[in-house]
Amino acid sequence: MGKRLFITLCLIACIQCGWAQNTVESIRKRYADIKELIREKTGEEESYTDGATFTQCYKVEAAHWLPATGGHKENITFYFDEKENENDEVYASHFLTFVTTKYNYAVREYYEEYLYDPDGKIAFIYAYLPYEYIEDTGSPNDVPVQLEYRFYFNNGKLLHALIKKRPLEDNTTTAFQVAYEGKKPNGWYDRELIRYMHNAEKYSKLFDALDQTTYEY
Repeated sequence: MGKRLFITLCLIACIQCGWAQNTVESIRKRYADIKELIREKTGEEESYTDGATFTQCYKVEAAHWLPATGGHKENITFYFDEKENENDEVYASHFLTFVTTKYNYAVREYYEEYLYDPDGKIAFIYAYLPYEYIEDTGSPNDVPVQLEYRFYFNNGKLLHALIKKRPLEDNTTTAFQVAYEGKKPNGWYDRELIRYMHNAEKYSKLFDALDQTTYEY
């Protein structure tokens, strides 16, 4: 009986690993597809009568003055699509698909991307941080680093995390190196994951508010 249980558990683990890899791959494909679509449309003259060449998005710019760091600007773009129209309504409802945000603190520019499932749950987060201290090292000789976060989600729960970093002073010659890869980041990285998940939720709510204000049909 013990041997059978062990084999069953191994089979379940293998199946789960297969699902996880397939899900990560499907997210990567969706991400690549939407980035290519945005690239294709960005360089075109948009037509107000041809839906195939018209990019549906909301753009928001925030600008304010921050003590100690000076002028701060954030540019957020919300890309969306139309829900299936079962009742033949003239104006179909929208759902959020992708968000990009670029902002600065002092002279450093940060960049983030959020990919959403059709049901509104977060599917993928990418973040680039040009200047950061990882506090959990505990070393008095800590030096700032540049970071890249990639978080993959299945049904709104973390599926896979890939975190890369490189020394700030070598940012022109050194490639990013893997700092963590797995399903359970801890310490500093776990707090960062929670922060970005909160951001994903905030952007989703902001999109809903914009959509309800500008698209009251």
